[in-house]
Amino acid sequence: MSKKNLIKMSQTNNKSLIFSYLFLILLSLLAAYIYLIYRDSSILFNQLFLHVRFDLDFERQQIQDLLPLPNWFIYSLPGGIWVYVTTIIASKHECMENKFTKILAFLPSTYAIGLEFFQLFHFTDGTFDWVDLLVIIAATYTAKRVNRNELTLTSYPNFLNLALVSAFLVLFLSDVHR
Repeated sequence: MSKKNLIKMSQTNNKSLIFSYLFLILLSLLAAYIYLIYRDSSILFNQLFLHVRFDLDFERQQIQDLLPLPNWFIYSLPGGIWVYVTTIIASKHECMENKFTKILAFLPSTYAIGLEFFQLFHFTDGTFDWVDLLVIIAATYTAKRVNRNELTLTSYPNFLNLALVSAFLVLFLSDVHR
């Protein structure tokens, strides 16, 4: 293979890597936006904003009036996005060949499904919802399909570690506390 072809292939791989990260970041920002604008102060994410005196009530109402969303989009989709993004990140972890990573790849969906059933039996705050379960299953299936198509994320393993920890922090902040 010529040097020119190698350079061109490397540039294509870099663009694919940037697009992969950008796509996951944009999805995560969409989930955060939904939490911030459409959810009430019962979740930690919004309690944090209220704690630092950052009140968006007027702007929230204007956006909600301008762009009304269905309930499943507000209450189920952000969790599905979280499962999708964290499943992709966990599946691309640097130690992909060992059993720990195979378990790690199923941790987001297992956690999300477990949380739903904890809500069903009132072990935690929040509301059990069948739509949440369907969205979680769809997100897991989609993430596994994308992984089969070799989404490129493995070039920066330290970033993957940080992204995985950050994703679980976001999950913690999206928890309902009344």
